[in-house]
Amino acid sequence: MTDIDRIIGDIYDGGMGDWLSVGRSLFNGLGASNGSLRFRQADGRSVNVFDRSEPAEAQYTAYYCHIDPIRAALTRTASDRGQSSNALLVEDLLDESDYRRSEFYQDFARSNGQQHMLLGIIGDDEHTVIGLFRDGRAFDEREQSALSRLLPHIRRAMQLQQRLEKAELVGHLGHAAFEALPGAAVVVDADCHVLYANSAAARRLSRRDLPVSFSPEANTGKTKLTVDNRGRAMRLRAMISDAAYRGNGGAMRFEIDDVTAGRPRQLAVFVLPQPTQFSATAVLAGEGDPVLILLHELSRPTIISASLLADLFGLSIAESGVAMALLGGQTAEAVARDRDVSLETVRTQIRMVLRKTNAGSLREFERIGAMLDMLAH
Repeated sequence: MTDIDRIIGDIYDGGMGDWLSVGRSLFNGLGASNGSLRFRQADGRSVNVFDRSEPAEAQYTAYYCHIDPIRAALTRTASDRGQSSNALLVEDLLDESDYRRSEFYQDFARSNGQQHMLLGIIGDDEHTVIGLFRDGRAFDEREQSALSRLLPHIRRAMQLQQRLEKAELVGHLGHAAFEALPGAAVVVDADCHVLYANSAAARRLSRRDLPVSFSPEANTGKTKLTVDNRGRAMRLRAMISDAAYRGNGGAMRFEIDDVTAGRPRQLAVFVLPQPTQFSATAVLAGEGDPVLILLHELSRPTIISASLLADLFGLSIAESGVAMALLGGQTAEAVARDRDVSLETVRTQIRMVLRKTNAGSLREFERIGAMLDMLAH
């Protein structure tokens, strides 16, 4: 009667998105002229994925779905059976003579090639039902048995599609969020191989004016994050390895030689481990988690304001001014001279800034300022 194995293969092939081909395979194998399988779309509409353009589909969704006695009976049956799959004929659900006299049958089903129906309860949470229709000969027990065998595969194909769609959505959201990160952001593995880089990082690190850059590996085809100084490279690799294996990572600052800039340039590199709840099981296998690296040029003009520092950390007006001067690269002596106060006063204000920002040192406060500046851009 039908090649069940072939249809099962078509279900999994087409179930990745081409449900029209799944419908054609089922129609040919079970002798149906048309059919329906309705999925709920993101906008809440229910669409027949076996045929979205059929005129009868528009009629059904506009009116006849509301008076469909089979739909009402199937909803009750699906609820009673929970998540079990089952293939049914109309007479298994309704009194056939009453059904043939109904408005639904007389005005819709009979005139749209649905004189006979073979129905399948998928058994999912949405109580999805598949319908196969034809005129002339009624569906028999062999075809009903064949559909019963196919229903679990249809259900699994639907689940696979849902998982793929969810994974694709998560991927799109993750990509968008990564691109929205301020400044250059790179994800590397424990061996410094680049797994992902946002657009800002791709632009900046492909050039040669920074001490940190991307370097392709000829023998592996991979790209590695490299540093132009052996000692600093070892230090960065150590922080990356630490972050990859559930450590704290760290941060470091690079001096950039640039005679055209008119003043020293500095690059801050922040090595950040993944939050524990997102860490992969790869650590248990000795592979390490991916590590996020943020790069920010400290020497570019800052756009954070004294009022922002005051609001975030409760700094006074004087303390905010001192904090901004420090972030601008001034020394305590220069701040005291510019503000016409004693050096001891400035040092006291610096201690208050460090205490209120929970910074252990001026270097750590600079890192806090750099992170705020990155977020502000």
